[in-house]
Amino acid sequence: MSKEKEYTRTITDPSMEPYFITVDDNCMTVNIKVMPDARYTNSGKEYNKIIGHYSNLISALKSIAKDKTNSQSYDSLHNYIQEYNSITEKLTQTISI
Repeated sequence: MSKEKEYTRTITDPSMEPYFITVDDNCMTVNIKVMPDARYTNSGKEYNKIIGHYSNLISALKSIAKDKTNSQSYDSLHNYIQEYNSITEKLTQTISI
């Protein structure tokens, strides 16, 4: 007797935290774990926010790098690009064989 197919699978890795990827038969979805601001809610419950849907793992990882990079300000274009490249390199090293 075969097991029922799971329709959504999850990829988590410490190098992606607080992001994670869910995978279904059609795409990969990048999510981020978010703790709501106490000014707007009393629940204090963490929730998942969708960053985007992607057709392959490389695109999903680039999206994580972009979102991580854009989460802070930079005093120069050079520093921004350097941070983006550093994050991208860490994430792609994780999947290198």
